[in-house]
Amino acid sequence: MIVLKFVRKIRTCLYLISRFRFFLLFQGCAAAFIPARFFNLRKSVFYSLDRSLQLLYKKSDDVDVVRGDAAMVSSIVRDLYAGDAGVLRFYEQFYRDGIEAWAALSGGRVVGVIWLYSGYYLANWEGYDAWLLQIEIEPTAKFVANVFVDPAWRGRGIFPLIAGNCFAAYPNDKFYSCVDESNFSSVKSHERVGFKCCGAAYYVRFVKLTYCLFLARKGKWFWQWRWLKLTRGKPVSISLSHSTSTSTSTSTSTSTSTSTSTSKK
Repeated sequence: MIVLKFVRKIRTCLYLISRFRFFLLFQGCAAAFIPARFFNLRKSVFYSLDRSLQLLYKKSDDVDVVRGDAAMVSSIVRDLYAGDAGVLRFYEQFYRDGIEAWAALSGGRVVGVIWLYSGYYLANWEGYDAWLLQIEIEPTAKFVANVFVDPAWRGRGIFPLIAGNCFAAYPNDKFYSCVDESNFSSVKSHERVGFKCCGAAYYVRFVKLTYCLFLARKGKWFWQWRWLKLTRGKPVSISLSHSTSTSTSTSTSTSTSTSTSTSKK
């Protein structure tokens, strides 16, 4: 058994190296030797939709995609988050504020759902009562987040089906999304439907100090970066607006300010 576990770890390391996932390799090594209460790492990748890369989604006779009304949204929230009272209260508040839900239905049962945020999205690390980034986007843009597909329906194109309907409903709007880099299946799904990387957030926690290095693409070869100190439970506002600027320099700035705004998305 010990030998088998060792072989699996070696295979995982070789896979990460072959895929150029060096941060994940470092993250895994750190987690193996340093207790999480002393040191923790995470990387989230941000995406923007490139409609030129968007593939036609396959419609299904067994699945219908609908924009959820208030009653459906409330029902979905209760079903998904009933096991965690804190998360349930968080989502119930924001969904009452009008966050848009799109659901895939089969036989009247929800088999997949995505949420569309407007104005901003709260990206979290270690829970919504912990460290938060308030991702600001353009007023007309949408942020695809909190994607859920029923385990029995995974691998059957449910996410591309729902996403394709959302994109078609807003043909002139920009779309953004965010995925943990270690979630390989979600990364592949996002790239398959036309998303491409436009930013990244590296979270670092050392004992009681938590920081985030935030990168946003501001052109083909240029990135803007910010070094942020995070305070538990207080969102830090950051802009993800995509730009095609051809500036010859990379803008940099640092910040330790926090924002406590929790206004409607």
